[in-house]
Amino acid sequence: MTETPHQSSLDGRLIRGGTSRGLYLTPGELPDDADRRDEALVDLFGTPDPLQIDGIGGGNSHTSKVMVVAASDRDDADVDYTFGQVGIENAVVDWSGNCGNLTSGVGVFALLSGLVDPTPPETELTLYNTNTETFIDQVVPVADGRPAVHGDYRVDGIPGTGARIDSYFRDPAGAVTDELLPTGDRVETLTVGGDTYDVSIVDVANPNVLLRARDLGLDGTELPADLQDPDLLDRLELIRGAACERLGLVDDRRDAADERAAVPQIALVSEPQSFTTAGGERVEATDLDVTARIVTTQTPHHSYATTGAMCLAAATHLDGTIPAEFARPATGTDVSIGHPKGTITIGVESSAGAGEPTIDRVRVGRTARLLVDGEFYYHRASE
Repeated sequence: MTETPHQSSLDGRLIRGGTSRGLYLTPGELPDDADRRDEALVDLFGTPDPLQIDGIGGGNSHTSKVMVVAASDRDDADVDYTFGQVGIENAVVDWSGNCGNLTSGVGVFALLSGLVDPTPPETELTLYNTNTETFIDQVVPVADGRPAVHGDYRVDGIPGTGARIDSYFRDPAGAVTDELLPTGDRVETLTVGGDTYDVSIVDVANPNVLLRARDLGLDGTELPADLQDPDLLDRLELIRGAACERLGLVDDRRDAADERAAVPQIALVSEPQSFTTAGGERVEATDLDVTARIVTTQTPHHSYATTGAMCLAAATHLDGTIPAEFARPATGTDVSIGHPKGTITIGVESSAGAGEPTIDRVRVGRTARLLVDGEFYYHRASE
């Protein structure tokens, strides 16, 4: 971190991880005081502004993210990381959840920064996410002593192909609320503006509020532009806020956008359906297990949030939930979810118990790539 009479700067790396992009840096680059830290990040990303034109944000939730990464002092992890979702129109940073897409870039950053020594052809490392106190085993391909970039793995929502990075999230249930089903119910009813909505609130990797697309007059195959209806987004935020109230995360649902901007996520679920993606490609219902659309920080996601996909995939294994109502009967561990850019496949390892099933592990394959390495400038944070 460097300060001048005019601006401050920090050293970091801009990395595309999965279908998200974020700033990765080590803890010493940020002010120690939490308020000054958040003020610096809000300014750096150009918030509050829907375009984030005076910062490095891209005007949407999947490009307004930060990862703080350090070598771990733990005996059972190589790297600790903390995720922050930087607001766009609200000058806040939400540190309460995790980001599955950007998790794929943590190992890349760790290798590039010398936090972990590269071991060809693949480096295996264990990550510890401080937000959710969970462990992730990750496999990063290595070429010429650096994280590999080129490969034949395709992620829908990203042009071209890249080297596949596999992340295995251990014991991901109750990541934020300590419970797989935080309210104890597989389906419950929330009342918003005199209307009632059935929802499943499930916490795997991040808590999610899952509801039927048809209950909002949607068919479930809408593209993000179709969901950019202020009345619809306001209604979804009130439903999400009501869930926050139900979980005890906020006292007033109207405060959820400021106090709990990123989690829980909210998603619209429907049966496997054929549809045309935002890129004009055809997805066939026969290739899907479930169809869904997710909204993050009050913005329709251009593809699908990875932690949301993990939660949705796990929920299809829980009889009686809304996702299980729509999902094709499981024939293995993989769950294929149809989203606006195509599909995402999540591996779910679960086991039966005396009570609720146990979600032992979820797996996701992503690609990641370094975009920028250098100094990032922001107005000096207030003293």
